Amino acid sequence: MQDVPKQVTELLDSLTAELPQVLGSELTGIYLYGSLTQNAFNPKRSDIDCVIVTRGELTDKQFADLESWFAEMAKVDPWTERLQATILIRDEVLKMDSPGCLYQFGKLTRSGSDGNPIIWLNILDCGVTLYGEPPQYFVPEITPAILSEALRREVNYIREEIENQESEWRDRPKYRAYAVLTLCRILYTHAKGKVVSKPRAAIWAIRKLELSSPPARGGVDAVSRTRWWEAAIRQALTAETDDDIGDIPLETIRAMLDHTDAVLK
Repeated sequence: MQDVPKQVTELLDSLTAELPQVLGSELTGIYLYGSLTQNAFNPKRSDIDCVIVTRGELTDKQFADLESWFAEMAKVDPWTERLQATILIRDEVLKMDSPGCLYQFGKLTRSGSDGNPIIWLNILDCGVTLYGEPPQYFVPEITPAILSEALRREVNYIREEIENQESEWRDRPKYRAYAVLTLCRILYTHAKGKVVSKPRAAIWAIRKLELSSPPARGGVDAVSRTRWWEAAIRQALTAETDDDIGDIPLETIRAMLDHTDAVLK
């Protein structure tokens, strides 16, 4: 991993040393993924992504003990609220609607898993095992069909937010930037069969747009559309480092969603 803030390292050390005490023999392992493992960590923007795998569904007591641990950690390490930890059952990591938990935005909740293989593709490729058995011991084979279905689900999640006028997210510049970069990564994963950081996928997407740009024929043609998409991607990339993201038009994101849907079919 690249150099990271000291408190991030201390948080990961605490996870590794203390969760085995909190969860005991129920704990299978702790696995780090995302920007920290892809040399793309940005202290201004990035989350700390990990998966905590247990042997079974957490009891009410185990849930309460884990909730208390997170609350105590948040008092001494502010990076705890940037932690996004998914808790999954060992033999059901790719199972839809398996019981699970999620710690996000400083709160632990019970939630159903969507059996997301994209996370595990990332972990198997470049993730870090902080504690426990190697993920290769229990993660089922991720076939092209399983991956394609998961990528389509990710597109649908974004579309649901973008089309929901009551959404608390869709009008936030940061979410629109996230949507654009995530679509770039979906396209990259579909093309390459692996997961990379959003910035790397965005740069790849811009290159693909430049290479595939057809000659202009007047009106709102493919060249104009390509320029709009490139502008949106570059604008989203600045959100990784700048506080002032700016507003990416919903219509541009809708067009990217339609294109990604077409590619995945």
